[in-house]
This record gives sequence, C-alpha cells and structure tokens, in this order.
Amino acid sequence: MSEDLPHIDTVVDDLYSLTPAEFVSHRSGYVAQFKKSGDKAGATRIGALRKPTVVAWLVNGLARRDESALAELFDVGEQLERAQQRGDGHRLRELSTARSASIRTLTDRAVSMGRELGITVGDNAAREIANTLNAAIADVDIRDRVRAGRTVVAETYSGFGPALLTLVPDAPDDDGVADGGPETGDDAPEDEDTADVQGMREAERNRLLAELESAENEFDAARAAADAAQSESKQAESENRSAAAEVERIEAELDAARAKAKSARAAEKTGVERAQSTAEALDTARTRVTEAQAALDALT
Repeated sequence: MSEDLPHIDTVVDDLYSLTPAEFVSHRSGYVAQFKKSGDKAGATRIGALRKPTVVAWLVNGLARRDESALAELFDVGEQLERAQQRGDGHRLRELSTARSASIRTLTDRAVSMGRELGITVGDNAAREIANTLNAAIADVDIRDRVRAGRTVVAETYSGFGPALLTLVPDAPDDDGVADGGPETGDDAPEDEDTADVQGMREAERNRLLAELESAENEFDAARAAADAAQSESKQAESENRSAAAEVERIEAELDAARAKAKSARAAEKTGVERAQSTAEALDTARTRVTEAQAALDALT
C-alpha cells in the first residue's frame, strides 16, 4: 500500500467540508485513489460515506467556523441537565433563555454562511438547522457528529434533555429508611418532603416551558414558511394569469394577421385576374386598330 495515501479521518474531514454538489465527485476520486494503492478496505469505507444534505453541510460548516460558539452551546446544555437534576427552577429559566439565544445566533450564522456561498436557505432549512442544534444538546451521539463536522442529515429529538427521574426520592428500604437518608423514621421533617415535591414540580414546569418555547419557535418558523409558500403560490398564479392573457393576445393578433394575409392573397388574385383581363382587352383593341388601319389604307 502506498505511503502517500492520506489518513481516512483526513479524507472524511475533507469530504464533509465540501459542498453537497462537490461531495460525490471527490468521494469517487478518493475511492479510485485508495483502490489503485491496494487499500480496498479504505476504498470501501470511503465509498460508504453518505452525501450530506444542504442543512447538514451548513451545520458542519458551523462546526468548522464557530467551534467555540458550539462548545458554549453544548456547555449550556450540560448545565441545563444539572439544573434539571437539582430542580433549580431559576437556573433552568436562565439557561433555557441562553440556549434559545445561542441556537438562534448559530442558525443565523449558518444561514448567512449559505448565502455568502450563493446557496438560498429558506425558512424550513433554518428550522431544521435549529432542530439539529437542539437535538445535539440532548443526544450525545448527535452532539459528537455535529462537533466533528460530520453530520449527514437534519437531526431531531423528541422532548428536551433527560426525563426528571433523578429528582424522584429513592424508594425506602424495608425498614422505612430511604437510602443514604438519616435513620429518623417518622421523625423526618415534613418540610423537606414538601420542598422536594415543590422542587420537582417547579423543575417539571420549567421543562415544559422550555418544550413549549421550542414548539412555539417551530410553529413560528413553519407558519413563516407557509406564508412564504402561499405568497409564492399567489405570485405564480398571478404570473400564470398574465401569461395566459399574453397567449390570448398573441393568438388574437395571429388570427388577425392570418385573416389579413388571406385578404391580401384574395386581393392579389383579383388584381392578377384584372390585369390579365385588361391585357386581353388591350390585345383585342390593338388588333381592331390594326385591322381598321389596314381597311382605311385599302380605300385610299
């Protein structure tokens, strides 16, 4: 095997940094290179790499251009998880706001990056970018792909973060004492239980608020996309009506031109016939003049 072959990871990073339009041809080039050098396993692995969608490519671009911003987003996600586990409602609200702001900023950067490269990024694509970033916060596998810049398709995640099971107190042992708790039996203060319940309720409420905010953002994006589609549909309908009217006008002019041409041909035919008739009459008159002149000459 040739020592000049690049490392597989280098090839993967290079391919997923390319635009989707460039991906297939470059992948084929690498496959041919590895086959020629005798590395069939490497060629097979490279050939199996999936072409990224435009959304995935933009997310990969973020990983390369804004690595620190992505790291901050993922750090916020980890803090959110810890705040959920503690039932810290105030901190959950702060972090949820920070998460939403960070995702909006990164999504805007991805959209701008696409436009800089001449790629139109619509509302649906922007929403998929935001969903992918949100999913990367909650799912470690998605997070690893996004961080490595090797996302292939838009990602989604149902819900936000882990379920709040860690907030539920441990089940008591047979002797009525909770694991790790003070062995006080029925003497444990009721205020602590109440505080735990209130904390869990507050944490659950904040989790639902975060989900509601995410759902509202998706709804707003979907509505904007629907409005844009409806506007485009109306514009297309108007252009279609204008085109139909133009066709009718052109057809009417064509019919008029055909009628005019037919009339001109008829007039031409009539003119030719008249010219022929006139020529015949002229010949007859000339013959009569010749004959009259001859008769006159004979008399004199």
